[in-house]
Amino acid sequence: MSISVIGRFDEYAFQNISFFNPRAFEMVLVHYLNDRYGHENWENELSHIPRHHGPVDWLCHHHLPVFSASFKIYNRGEDPNYLVLPDQLFVFPITEHHFVKVSFRQDIYSFDKNNKPTFDTSPIQELQDNIFNSISLELGPETQAAYDKVKAEVGDMRLSEEFAPLKWPTNVYPPEPVSEMQQRLRAGS
Repeated sequence: MSISVIGRFDEYAFQNISFFNPRAFEMVLVHYLNDRYGHENWENELSHIPRHHGPVDWLCHHHLPVFSASFKIYNRGEDPNYLVLPDQLFVFPITEHHFVKVSFRQDIYSFDKNNKPTFDTSPIQELQDNIFNSISLELGPETQAAYDKVKAEVGDMRLSEEFAPLKWPTNVYPPEPVSEMQQRLRAGS
C-alpha cells in the first residue's frame, strides 16, 4: 500500500483550473495516468502492446466531503489478453492543485492452471477493504471555501459514472525494420 499527494511542477501546472472541478479533475487524472502508465510498452515488433491496461472497474464514492473514485490499472504481458497484478487506486482532490492517490497492490505469484491463486486471498482483501473504509478527510476552512466556490460555479460535483480504459501506449511508433542479420542473431543461428 502507498499513499501519495500528486501535484504538478509550477512550469507544468494547469494555471486556471481547480482540481475541485470534477471535469478538470478527470482531465488531470487522464494526464497523470498517461504519464505514469500510458507510455510503457513492449519493445521491437511488440511496441504497439502496452504494459498496462486501465482504468477498469471505475467506481465513484461519496463518503468523503469531496468526490472520489476507485479503479484498477492492470499489468499486461506480451499477450494482450493476459492481465495480472492490478494496482487498485483510490483518488480524490485535497486542494485546487493537488490530489491524493491511495494505491494497493496484492503481489500474488502462486496460481493454479486456471490462473486462480492457490491460497485463500480473502484475509488480504479484508485488510485492504478495512484500510480503504477507514480513510476520512476533513477540509480546513480555506480549502472548504475553495471547494464551495467551485461548487457554486459548477453545480454538479459528481465524477462521471463511467470511465473507459485509456488508449495505451501513448508513444506508439512503428517497429524498426529488422535486418536479416539481426533476425539470425536473435535466433542464435
